Amino acid sequence: MRRLLLVITAWILTGSQILSATSRVPEKTEVLIIGAGLSGMATAYGLKKAGIAYHILEIAPRVGGRVRTVSYERPGMPEIRTDSGMEEYWESNPAVKVLKELKLPMSSDMAASSIVISKQFYPLGGEEPAAFYAKIFSKEEWAALKNFKTKVTPWIHELTEVQADFKPDAHPIRADLMKLKDISFAKFISDEKVPVKVAEWIRISLECEIGTPWDRISALDGLAEFHIFLGDEGEKCYRVKGGNDQFTDGMAKAIGLQHISVNKRVTRIISNGNSVTVNYLDTETNGNGVIKASHVVNTIPLFRLFEVQFDPPLSEKKQQAIHTMTWGAYFKVHIFLNKNAEKFWTLNGNNTLPILTDSDLGVIYDGNPAKKGDVRMVSLLIVADAAERFNLTPLDTVRKQVIDGLEKMWPGFAKEVTDVEFYRYHPRAIASWPVGRSRFDDLSNEIRKPENNVYMAGDFTESSHSDGAFISAARVVKQILETRLKNNVTEVPGKKGKLK
Repeated sequence: MRRLLLVITAWILTGSQILSATSRVPEKTEVLIIGAGLSGMATAYGLKKAGIAYHILEIAPRVGGRVRTVSYERPGMPEIRTDSGMEEYWESNPAVKVLKELKLPMSSDMAASSIVISKQFYPLGGEEPAAFYAKIFSKEEWAALKNFKTKVTPWIHELTEVQADFKPDAHPIRADLMKLKDISFAKFISDEKVPVKVAEWIRISLECEIGTPWDRISALDGLAEFHIFLGDEGEKCYRVKGGNDQFTDGMAKAIGLQHISVNKRVTRIISNGNSVTVNYLDTETNGNGVIKASHVVNTIPLFRLFEVQFDPPLSEKKQQAIHTMTWGAYFKVHIFLNKNAEKFWTLNGNNTLPILTDSDLGVIYDGNPAKKGDVRMVSLLIVADAAERFNLTPLDTVRKQVIDGLEKMWPGFAKEVTDVEFYRYHPRAIASWPVGRSRFDDLSNEIRKPENNVYMAGDFTESSHSDGAFISAARVVKQILETRLKNNVTEVPGKKGKLK
């Protein structure tokens, strides 16, 4: 009865914010998951399917991590919901399968986007990708791009297969391909001698995906991220209608709100034989608690692991792997406009957004595709060095620089602006592997190996995208099942926990 009252009186899912009344932390569980972002909830989703007990501790008062949707309710304006974090999911992302299982409403777009190359704007105005690329490239340039894709496609497929196998030691990447980690992706493209415009298209298209300049990421990892552009049309991308927090809310409901405790900051992980003890601080009450588990899955971003005590400490090789990684940055801007402003991105009745700008403006998305009321909005995803700079710049200065940049692109834009909001919570948004490192090297493989019944998960362990969250979750679930089998743990606690 007490448990029922806890659930009934919970403040459940207010715009993806699961508040502190959701659930108490149990004394023990089979698998403790640290973090209720995509990685943590995807792990719980997999464990529920496997019938293994779990509980999640989340430091924030909400689930979702870097997935965030904001709601604007301004006087005289209809409610507008738009993402202030991640925008889309590429077709190869395992998240898409979960989205479909949860039966969430989605929209999809082709991989092609309007783009600015060498200050020349190439709008995508409703035509098929082949016709669009014919506007950008000459026949010789288009042939060169197709030849480049043909050459690298088998290499990228090999990398994808190794990553999906979860056993890099058994199926290592061949040495001649592995050498590509020792040069930058920019140098690799230069060595391939593709035409200048093709090289610029590759750079602009990729840098917004990796949040890092292409001359600072290893060629091997640049190729791994380039997979979404293979073929003549590339992969489809999917967006959740109403905002991506519909996805994280749906996952939270699927794994069970009673299995999530928010406002809990993990302070220490103590491994002792076949069990792990986790100390945590309740950030509302400042009370300290303890939970025991057979396995702990850590989804804290790797660059923040120094905030947690590990007893015993992480291996020197894991620490070396973490300290030699770098990080891509994002910065988000929402700009409110008068209805008249849509003329700037409309061509022959077609919406040309999103636009890859090749400037400090980053990618310009449509922040109000439903066209609610007379309000229009553009959502800027600013990346890499510009994001790093804006994350450290007074927002009044950022506002001027952003509007000036858009005014230069679209004369008359500034007078249509009615409001601007900024979101700075992605300063180290995604993992990046510099020249000499790779997600496929021995150091990264070390991160993915369980140690003292502690497992590392998260997009930071696998890729520069949210697909890494789901790839790592599948890996961890498989590793836990293998460990249980090895230890002759055969009982399946609570089949009632199975997903239907």
